[in-house]
Amino acid sequence: MISAAQNRDGSGRDSFRPDIEGLRAIAVLAVLLFHLEIAGASGGFVGVDIFFVISGFLIGGIVVREVGEGRFRFSDYLVRRVRRIVPVMLTVLAVVTIAAATLLMPSELADYGWSLGSSSLFMANIHFLLHRGAYAESEHEVLLHMWTLGVEGQFYLLLPLLVLGLVRFGKVGLWVGLVLAAIGSAAVSLAYPWASFYGLPARLWEFLAGMLVAITPLPFLGRRWVREGLALIGLALIGYAIATFTTDTPFPGWRAVLPVAGAAAIVAAGSAGASIVGSVLSLAPVRFVGRISYSLYLWHWPVIVLLLLGLPAAELDWRLQSIATVLSFGLAVLSWRFVEEPFRRKTFRTRPLIAGSGLLTVALLGAAVAFVASGGWPQRFSERGAKIAATIDYPLDNVLRSGTCFINNRSQTFDAQSCLAPADARPSVLLIGDSHAAHLAPGLIANFPGSAVSQVSAAGCRPVIGAPAGDYPFCAQLMGWAFEDYIPQRQPDLVILAGRWEEEDLPALRATLSRLHEEGLAVLLVGPAAEWAQFVPRLLALAVERGERAELPDAMRGERPARLDPILADLARAEGADYVSLLAIQCEPQCLYFGPDYAPTIVDNDHFTQSSSELFTGEFDHPALVRNAP
Repeated sequence: MISAAQNRDGSGRDSFRPDIEGLRAIAVLAVLLFHLEIAGASGGFVGVDIFFVISGFLIGGIVVREVGEGRFRFSDYLVRRVRRIVPVMLTVLAVVTIAAATLLMPSELADYGWSLGSSSLFMANIHFLLHRGAYAESEHEVLLHMWTLGVEGQFYLLLPLLVLGLVRFGKVGLWVGLVLAAIGSAAVSLAYPWASFYGLPARLWEFLAGMLVAITPLPFLGRRWVREGLALIGLALIGYAIATFTTDTPFPGWRAVLPVAGAAAIVAAGSAGASIVGSVLSLAPVRFVGRISYSLYLWHWPVIVLLLLGLPAAELDWRLQSIATVLSFGLAVLSWRFVEEPFRRKTFRTRPLIAGSGLLTVALLGAAVAFVASGGWPQRFSERGAKIAATIDYPLDNVLRSGTCFINNRSQTFDAQSCLAPADARPSVLLIGDSHAAHLAPGLIANFPGSAVSQVSAAGCRPVIGAPAGDYPFCAQLMGWAFEDYIPQRQPDLVILAGRWEEEDLPALRATLSRLHEEGLAVLLVGPAAEWAQFVPRLLALAVERGERAELPDAMRGERPARLDPILADLARAEGADYVSLLAIQCEPQCLYFGPDYAPTIVDNDHFTQSSSELFTGEFDHPALVRNAP
C-alpha cells in the first residue's frame, strides 16, 4: 500500500510502472467504498491484499536485485522506507489524535491511547489481534486501519533477513525458499483462522506472491494474447471478490487466493508488455488516485469514524458518504503534496528526517501514555456525564459468564459443571442461545431461585436445530449437543430460546419450535432486545453534556427488533410456544435507559448490565419460573 510504483528493467535503470500505480487506485478505492458501505463493494476489504502483493513485487524485487548485485545496504534501505512511510503517517496520527481528544468518550480515548501507541510503533496489528472483538469494545475503532501498516512494517524488517538468508543457496535456492515460506504462511492462515486476519505469519504469503512474480522468468507472457487474457482474468478475480465477498465471508483463508492471484496476474502481465487492462490502469485520473492512495488510505477511516461519532449519526447515508469522500480526498491531496512528496526527495536531508520523525513519535507515545494513565481525560466531561460514559467499560464478560457458560473465539470450552444446574426437586429450566441469551442468565437465576436454571450459550449462535457452522464451528457442536443429547436426556421443564434474531433464522426456528412441541417440551421464546446504532452510554453521556433528554438515543434506536417482534410472537403462537416481548419490557411506553441505581441499563449497543438483566427478566412469567426458593 505504501510502495512506489517503480521497479528495474533489464538495464538496471528505474522504470516507472503506471499500471501498478493504477492498480493501487483500484485497491484503495475498493477499501474506501467498502468502508463507506457502498452497494456492490461488500468485499472491498480485499484491497488490502492487493496492496500486499504490490509491496512484495516492488520492494521485494528491489531488495533481491540489490542483494544480487552486491550493493544492498540495510541503512539505506531503512531510510528509503522511513522517507516513504513515516512522515505522512505521523502527520495523520497527530491530526487525528487532536480530533479524538475532542470527540471520544473517556474510555474510548483510553483505548485510543493503546491503539495510538501501537500504531506509532508499527504494532497496531498485534494490538488488535490481542484485543479486537471483545464484547464491550467499541465497533468504532478510529485507528483500526493501522493494522495494515503494522503488517507492512514488520514485513519490511523481515524481508532483507529472508533474502540474505536464502540467497546463499543461489537463485534456485532463493526461489524454492520463498515458495516454501509462502506455503508455510498459507498453512498458518488455514490452521489458525482466529489469528490470520491481523498477523504477518498468515499474511506473508501475499507479499511473497508478488515477490515471486518479480523474480520468476515468465517467457510465455511475450505473446500479446496471453498477457491480455491473464490481465483480464486478474481483473475479473479482483472484481468478483470485491462484489461478492462480505464481512461474513471467512477471510483470509483460501478465499484470499482470488484477490492475491488477481493482483499478481495483472502485475505479471504488465511486466511483460502492454495490455488493454494495463492501458486503462495507466489513464491519468486512475494514476492520480493511485499516487495519493497511501494518504487516502491513512485519512479515510478516521474521517468516517469521527464523523459518525462526532455528529453522532446512526449510519452513513448518502450525505455523510459524500462529506466523508470529499474530506478524505481533500486531506489526502494536501498530505501527498505537502508531506509525502517533499520528504521522499533526497534533497530533504536524512538526519533532520530521522530526528524529526523520532521526536514526533515520542510526542505521540507521550500522548498515548497520558490518555491511558488518565483514564481518557474524564475531566473534559461533567461528573454525571463521565459516570454514564464509564458504563462502556462495564465488565460484560462477567454478565455473560464468558469462557465457561458463554463460549466464543477466545474460549471454546463449555464448562458443563458450572453451567448446568443439578437435578433436584426444583423445575429445570434450560436457557439456550447466543450472547442475547447469556445476558438474561444472571437475572433469571436471581429472580427465580425456585427454578434450576442452566445456561448453554455461544457467540453468534442462534438456538436452532441444525445450526450451521459458519464462522463459529463451536456453535454447531454446542447446539447439536444441546438439542440431540442434553434435552432428550434431561427433559427440562422449560426451554428458553433467546438470541439476536434475524429474518433468515425464521425457517430454522419454526422447525425447532415444532420439534420441541412434538416432543412435549414447554418452550418460552424470547423476542429481540432493543438495539442502538451506537453505544448507549455514549449517547446518554452526550445527551447529558448537551442538556438533552432521551431524544438522541431514541433517534439512534434500530428498527429491526420492532419489525421482528410481532413476527416472532405469531410464530411462537402457531407452534405452541409461549412468548415474551423483551422489546415491550424495555421500551413501552418509553425506553428505560436508566435503572433504579441511576446507571445505564445497556452496556454497548444492546447487552444488559447485571442489574438490568434482573430488572427486565423480573417481568418474565411462566409456571416453570418459580420466584420463591424451596
